[in-house]
Amino acid sequence: MTRAVARTLVLILVIASAVLLTTQSLPGLMLLHVVSGSMEPNVPIGSIVLLARGDKPSVGDVAAYLLEVQGRRYVILHRVTGVTEDGRYVFSADAGDPYGTDLVEPERVLGRMLIAIPYLGYVVPYAPVLVGLALLLSLVPRRTRPPVQGPVDPGFLRYLPAVLVPLTLLLPVKGLPMMLGPAYAVLTLAIYAITLRFEREIRHADLVYALLSISVLVSIDYAKLAALLWGL
Repeated sequence: MTRAVARTLVLILVIASAVLLTTQSLPGLMLLHVVSGSMEPNVPIGSIVLLARGDKPSVGDVAAYLLEVQGRRYVILHRVTGVTEDGRYVFSADAGDPYGTDLVEPERVLGRMLIAIPYLGYVVPYAPVLVGLALLLSLVPRRTRPPVQGPVDPGFLRYLPAVLVPLTLLLPVKGLPMMLGPAYAVLTLAIYAITLRFEREIRHADLVYALLSISVLVSIDYAKLAALLWGL
């Protein structure tokens, strides 16, 4: 894998994680991870589903609802196939039997499905590992070229911390921001500013930007995100 490809992978993973975390934090929206085959082939296992929370579904819509079995609560994603005279929704699985149908009161309906992204849920738990691997690969020197004599061009890593640091402070994350509070932003942004100031004198600028990126990435609570998405 070339350094350019590795850097591009880092950027894609960062953007994807930011979108997932931001969407999960917005009022009126909800993300779910599909872990059963009841809605196949329309919503495959491993899909990430975006719900309009609180939206009342109509017949034919796919929606999520709460189901309690033996004291445990589950989130189910099925299709509305009818409405009873007393206002309860009839939910059925696209895959048919053995899933059967459920009669669900309106207050147990979480929301209507807006979009389903197939297989994205398989990537979320491994996002930190993939980001770290991509960052390491982006730092591997290319043996086919002579050593760099001039300033190192860090490419998009020059701007990555400027985006990640505010993002980390704005999103409901744990890790370094929660532990250090405002000192986290002051310290990280100070290091970033110093790095930009002496960029032309730093021969290994890639390493500096990678460390800054890692400091922000480890602050994102991927475990919480994965837990929020796990439940269908």
